[in-house]
Amino acid sequence: MAMKRCPICGEKYSETYKNCPFCEEEAALQEGGDLRRGSRHGKRVSRSRQFNLITPTLIVLIIIMAALLIYLLYGSQLAERFGGSQEEPNTEDVVPPDTTEPEDGTIPEDETGTDSDAEPDAGSEPDGSDTAAGSQGADEEPDALDYETVNALPSGLVLSTTDFTLKNLGETATIKVTSGGSGSYTWVSEDDGIASVDSSGKVTAVSGGTIHVLVTDGTKKGVCIVRVTASGSLPAAPSGGDNGSGGAHKLNQEDFTRPVREGPYQLKVSGVTTAITWTSSDTSVATVSSTGLVTPVGAGTATITASWDGQSLSCIVRVPG
Repeated sequence: MAMKRCPICGEKYSETYKNCPFCEEEAALQEGGDLRRGSRHGKRVSRSRQFNLITPTLIVLIIIMAALLIYLLYGSQLAERFGGSQEEPNTEDVVPPDTTEPEDGTIPEDETGTDSDAEPDAGSEPDGSDTAAGSQGADEEPDALDYETVNALPSGLVLSTTDFTLKNLGETATIKVTSGGSGSYTWVSEDDGIASVDSSGKVTAVSGGTIHVLVTDGTKKGVCIVRVTASGSLPAAPSGGDNGSGGAHKLNQEDFTRPVREGPYQLKVSGVTTAITWTSSDTSVATVSSTGLVTPVGAGTATITASWDGQSLSCIVRVPG
């Protein structure tokens, strides 16, 4: 049987057909009609089709977009899950060291080259068997911190009260740090002649007026307003003798040990507004300046005396050999 090729679709079909059956079939399918043929059929030899790139390109784009969406939504969880074996970084807060030079002229321990386990810093609580009442131990913040130094620190300590009134002279109230700090605290009164504060945060009314009481852990501060509405003032404290005690007037130390290598230490008298005269019983052991700055000189024991208006307080200074 002879075959011929259709010039339109390129298929071969029997010459018994008047027209190409393949073209008629495709035309009928496009028009939605039924294809009717006789018993004679053409034979489709081959038909080449052009490769279409649109479908695989769309598939690749869909996969990329799906991967990007998964990364954006769950990237952090996947990183934590598959990277969980890595050691977690140490996120513990580190308090930067205080590099400011103390106002009393003391030398920081690191600059003197002393062992950190040997003796406390120049402004730290000195060793001694008869330390002042309310002392919190050798790790306590320096008593020599003054109001201006503490007031310059940033706020951050939360107190149990930030404003209260004392109506009677000698009346007391205790302020506590509730949050925001750790370790030991140093308390400072803006004016000890109006209200004094001890190392535990206990405030005592001395005379009428309004002041601020500050507390610090060395890096942050807390502020409380204290109002004393009583008139007059507490009677002057009698001479304290060797024990340095007496009413609202007191030394920040009564007995302490200070090696020569630790340098000077600042003594202060609270509740006194007049001029104070400082003397040492033995200048070969310890000297004292006109502001109460005690400097250990040689081994031995000396008594430092603060005198004002006919009254005095004393502190024993022990310098080891």
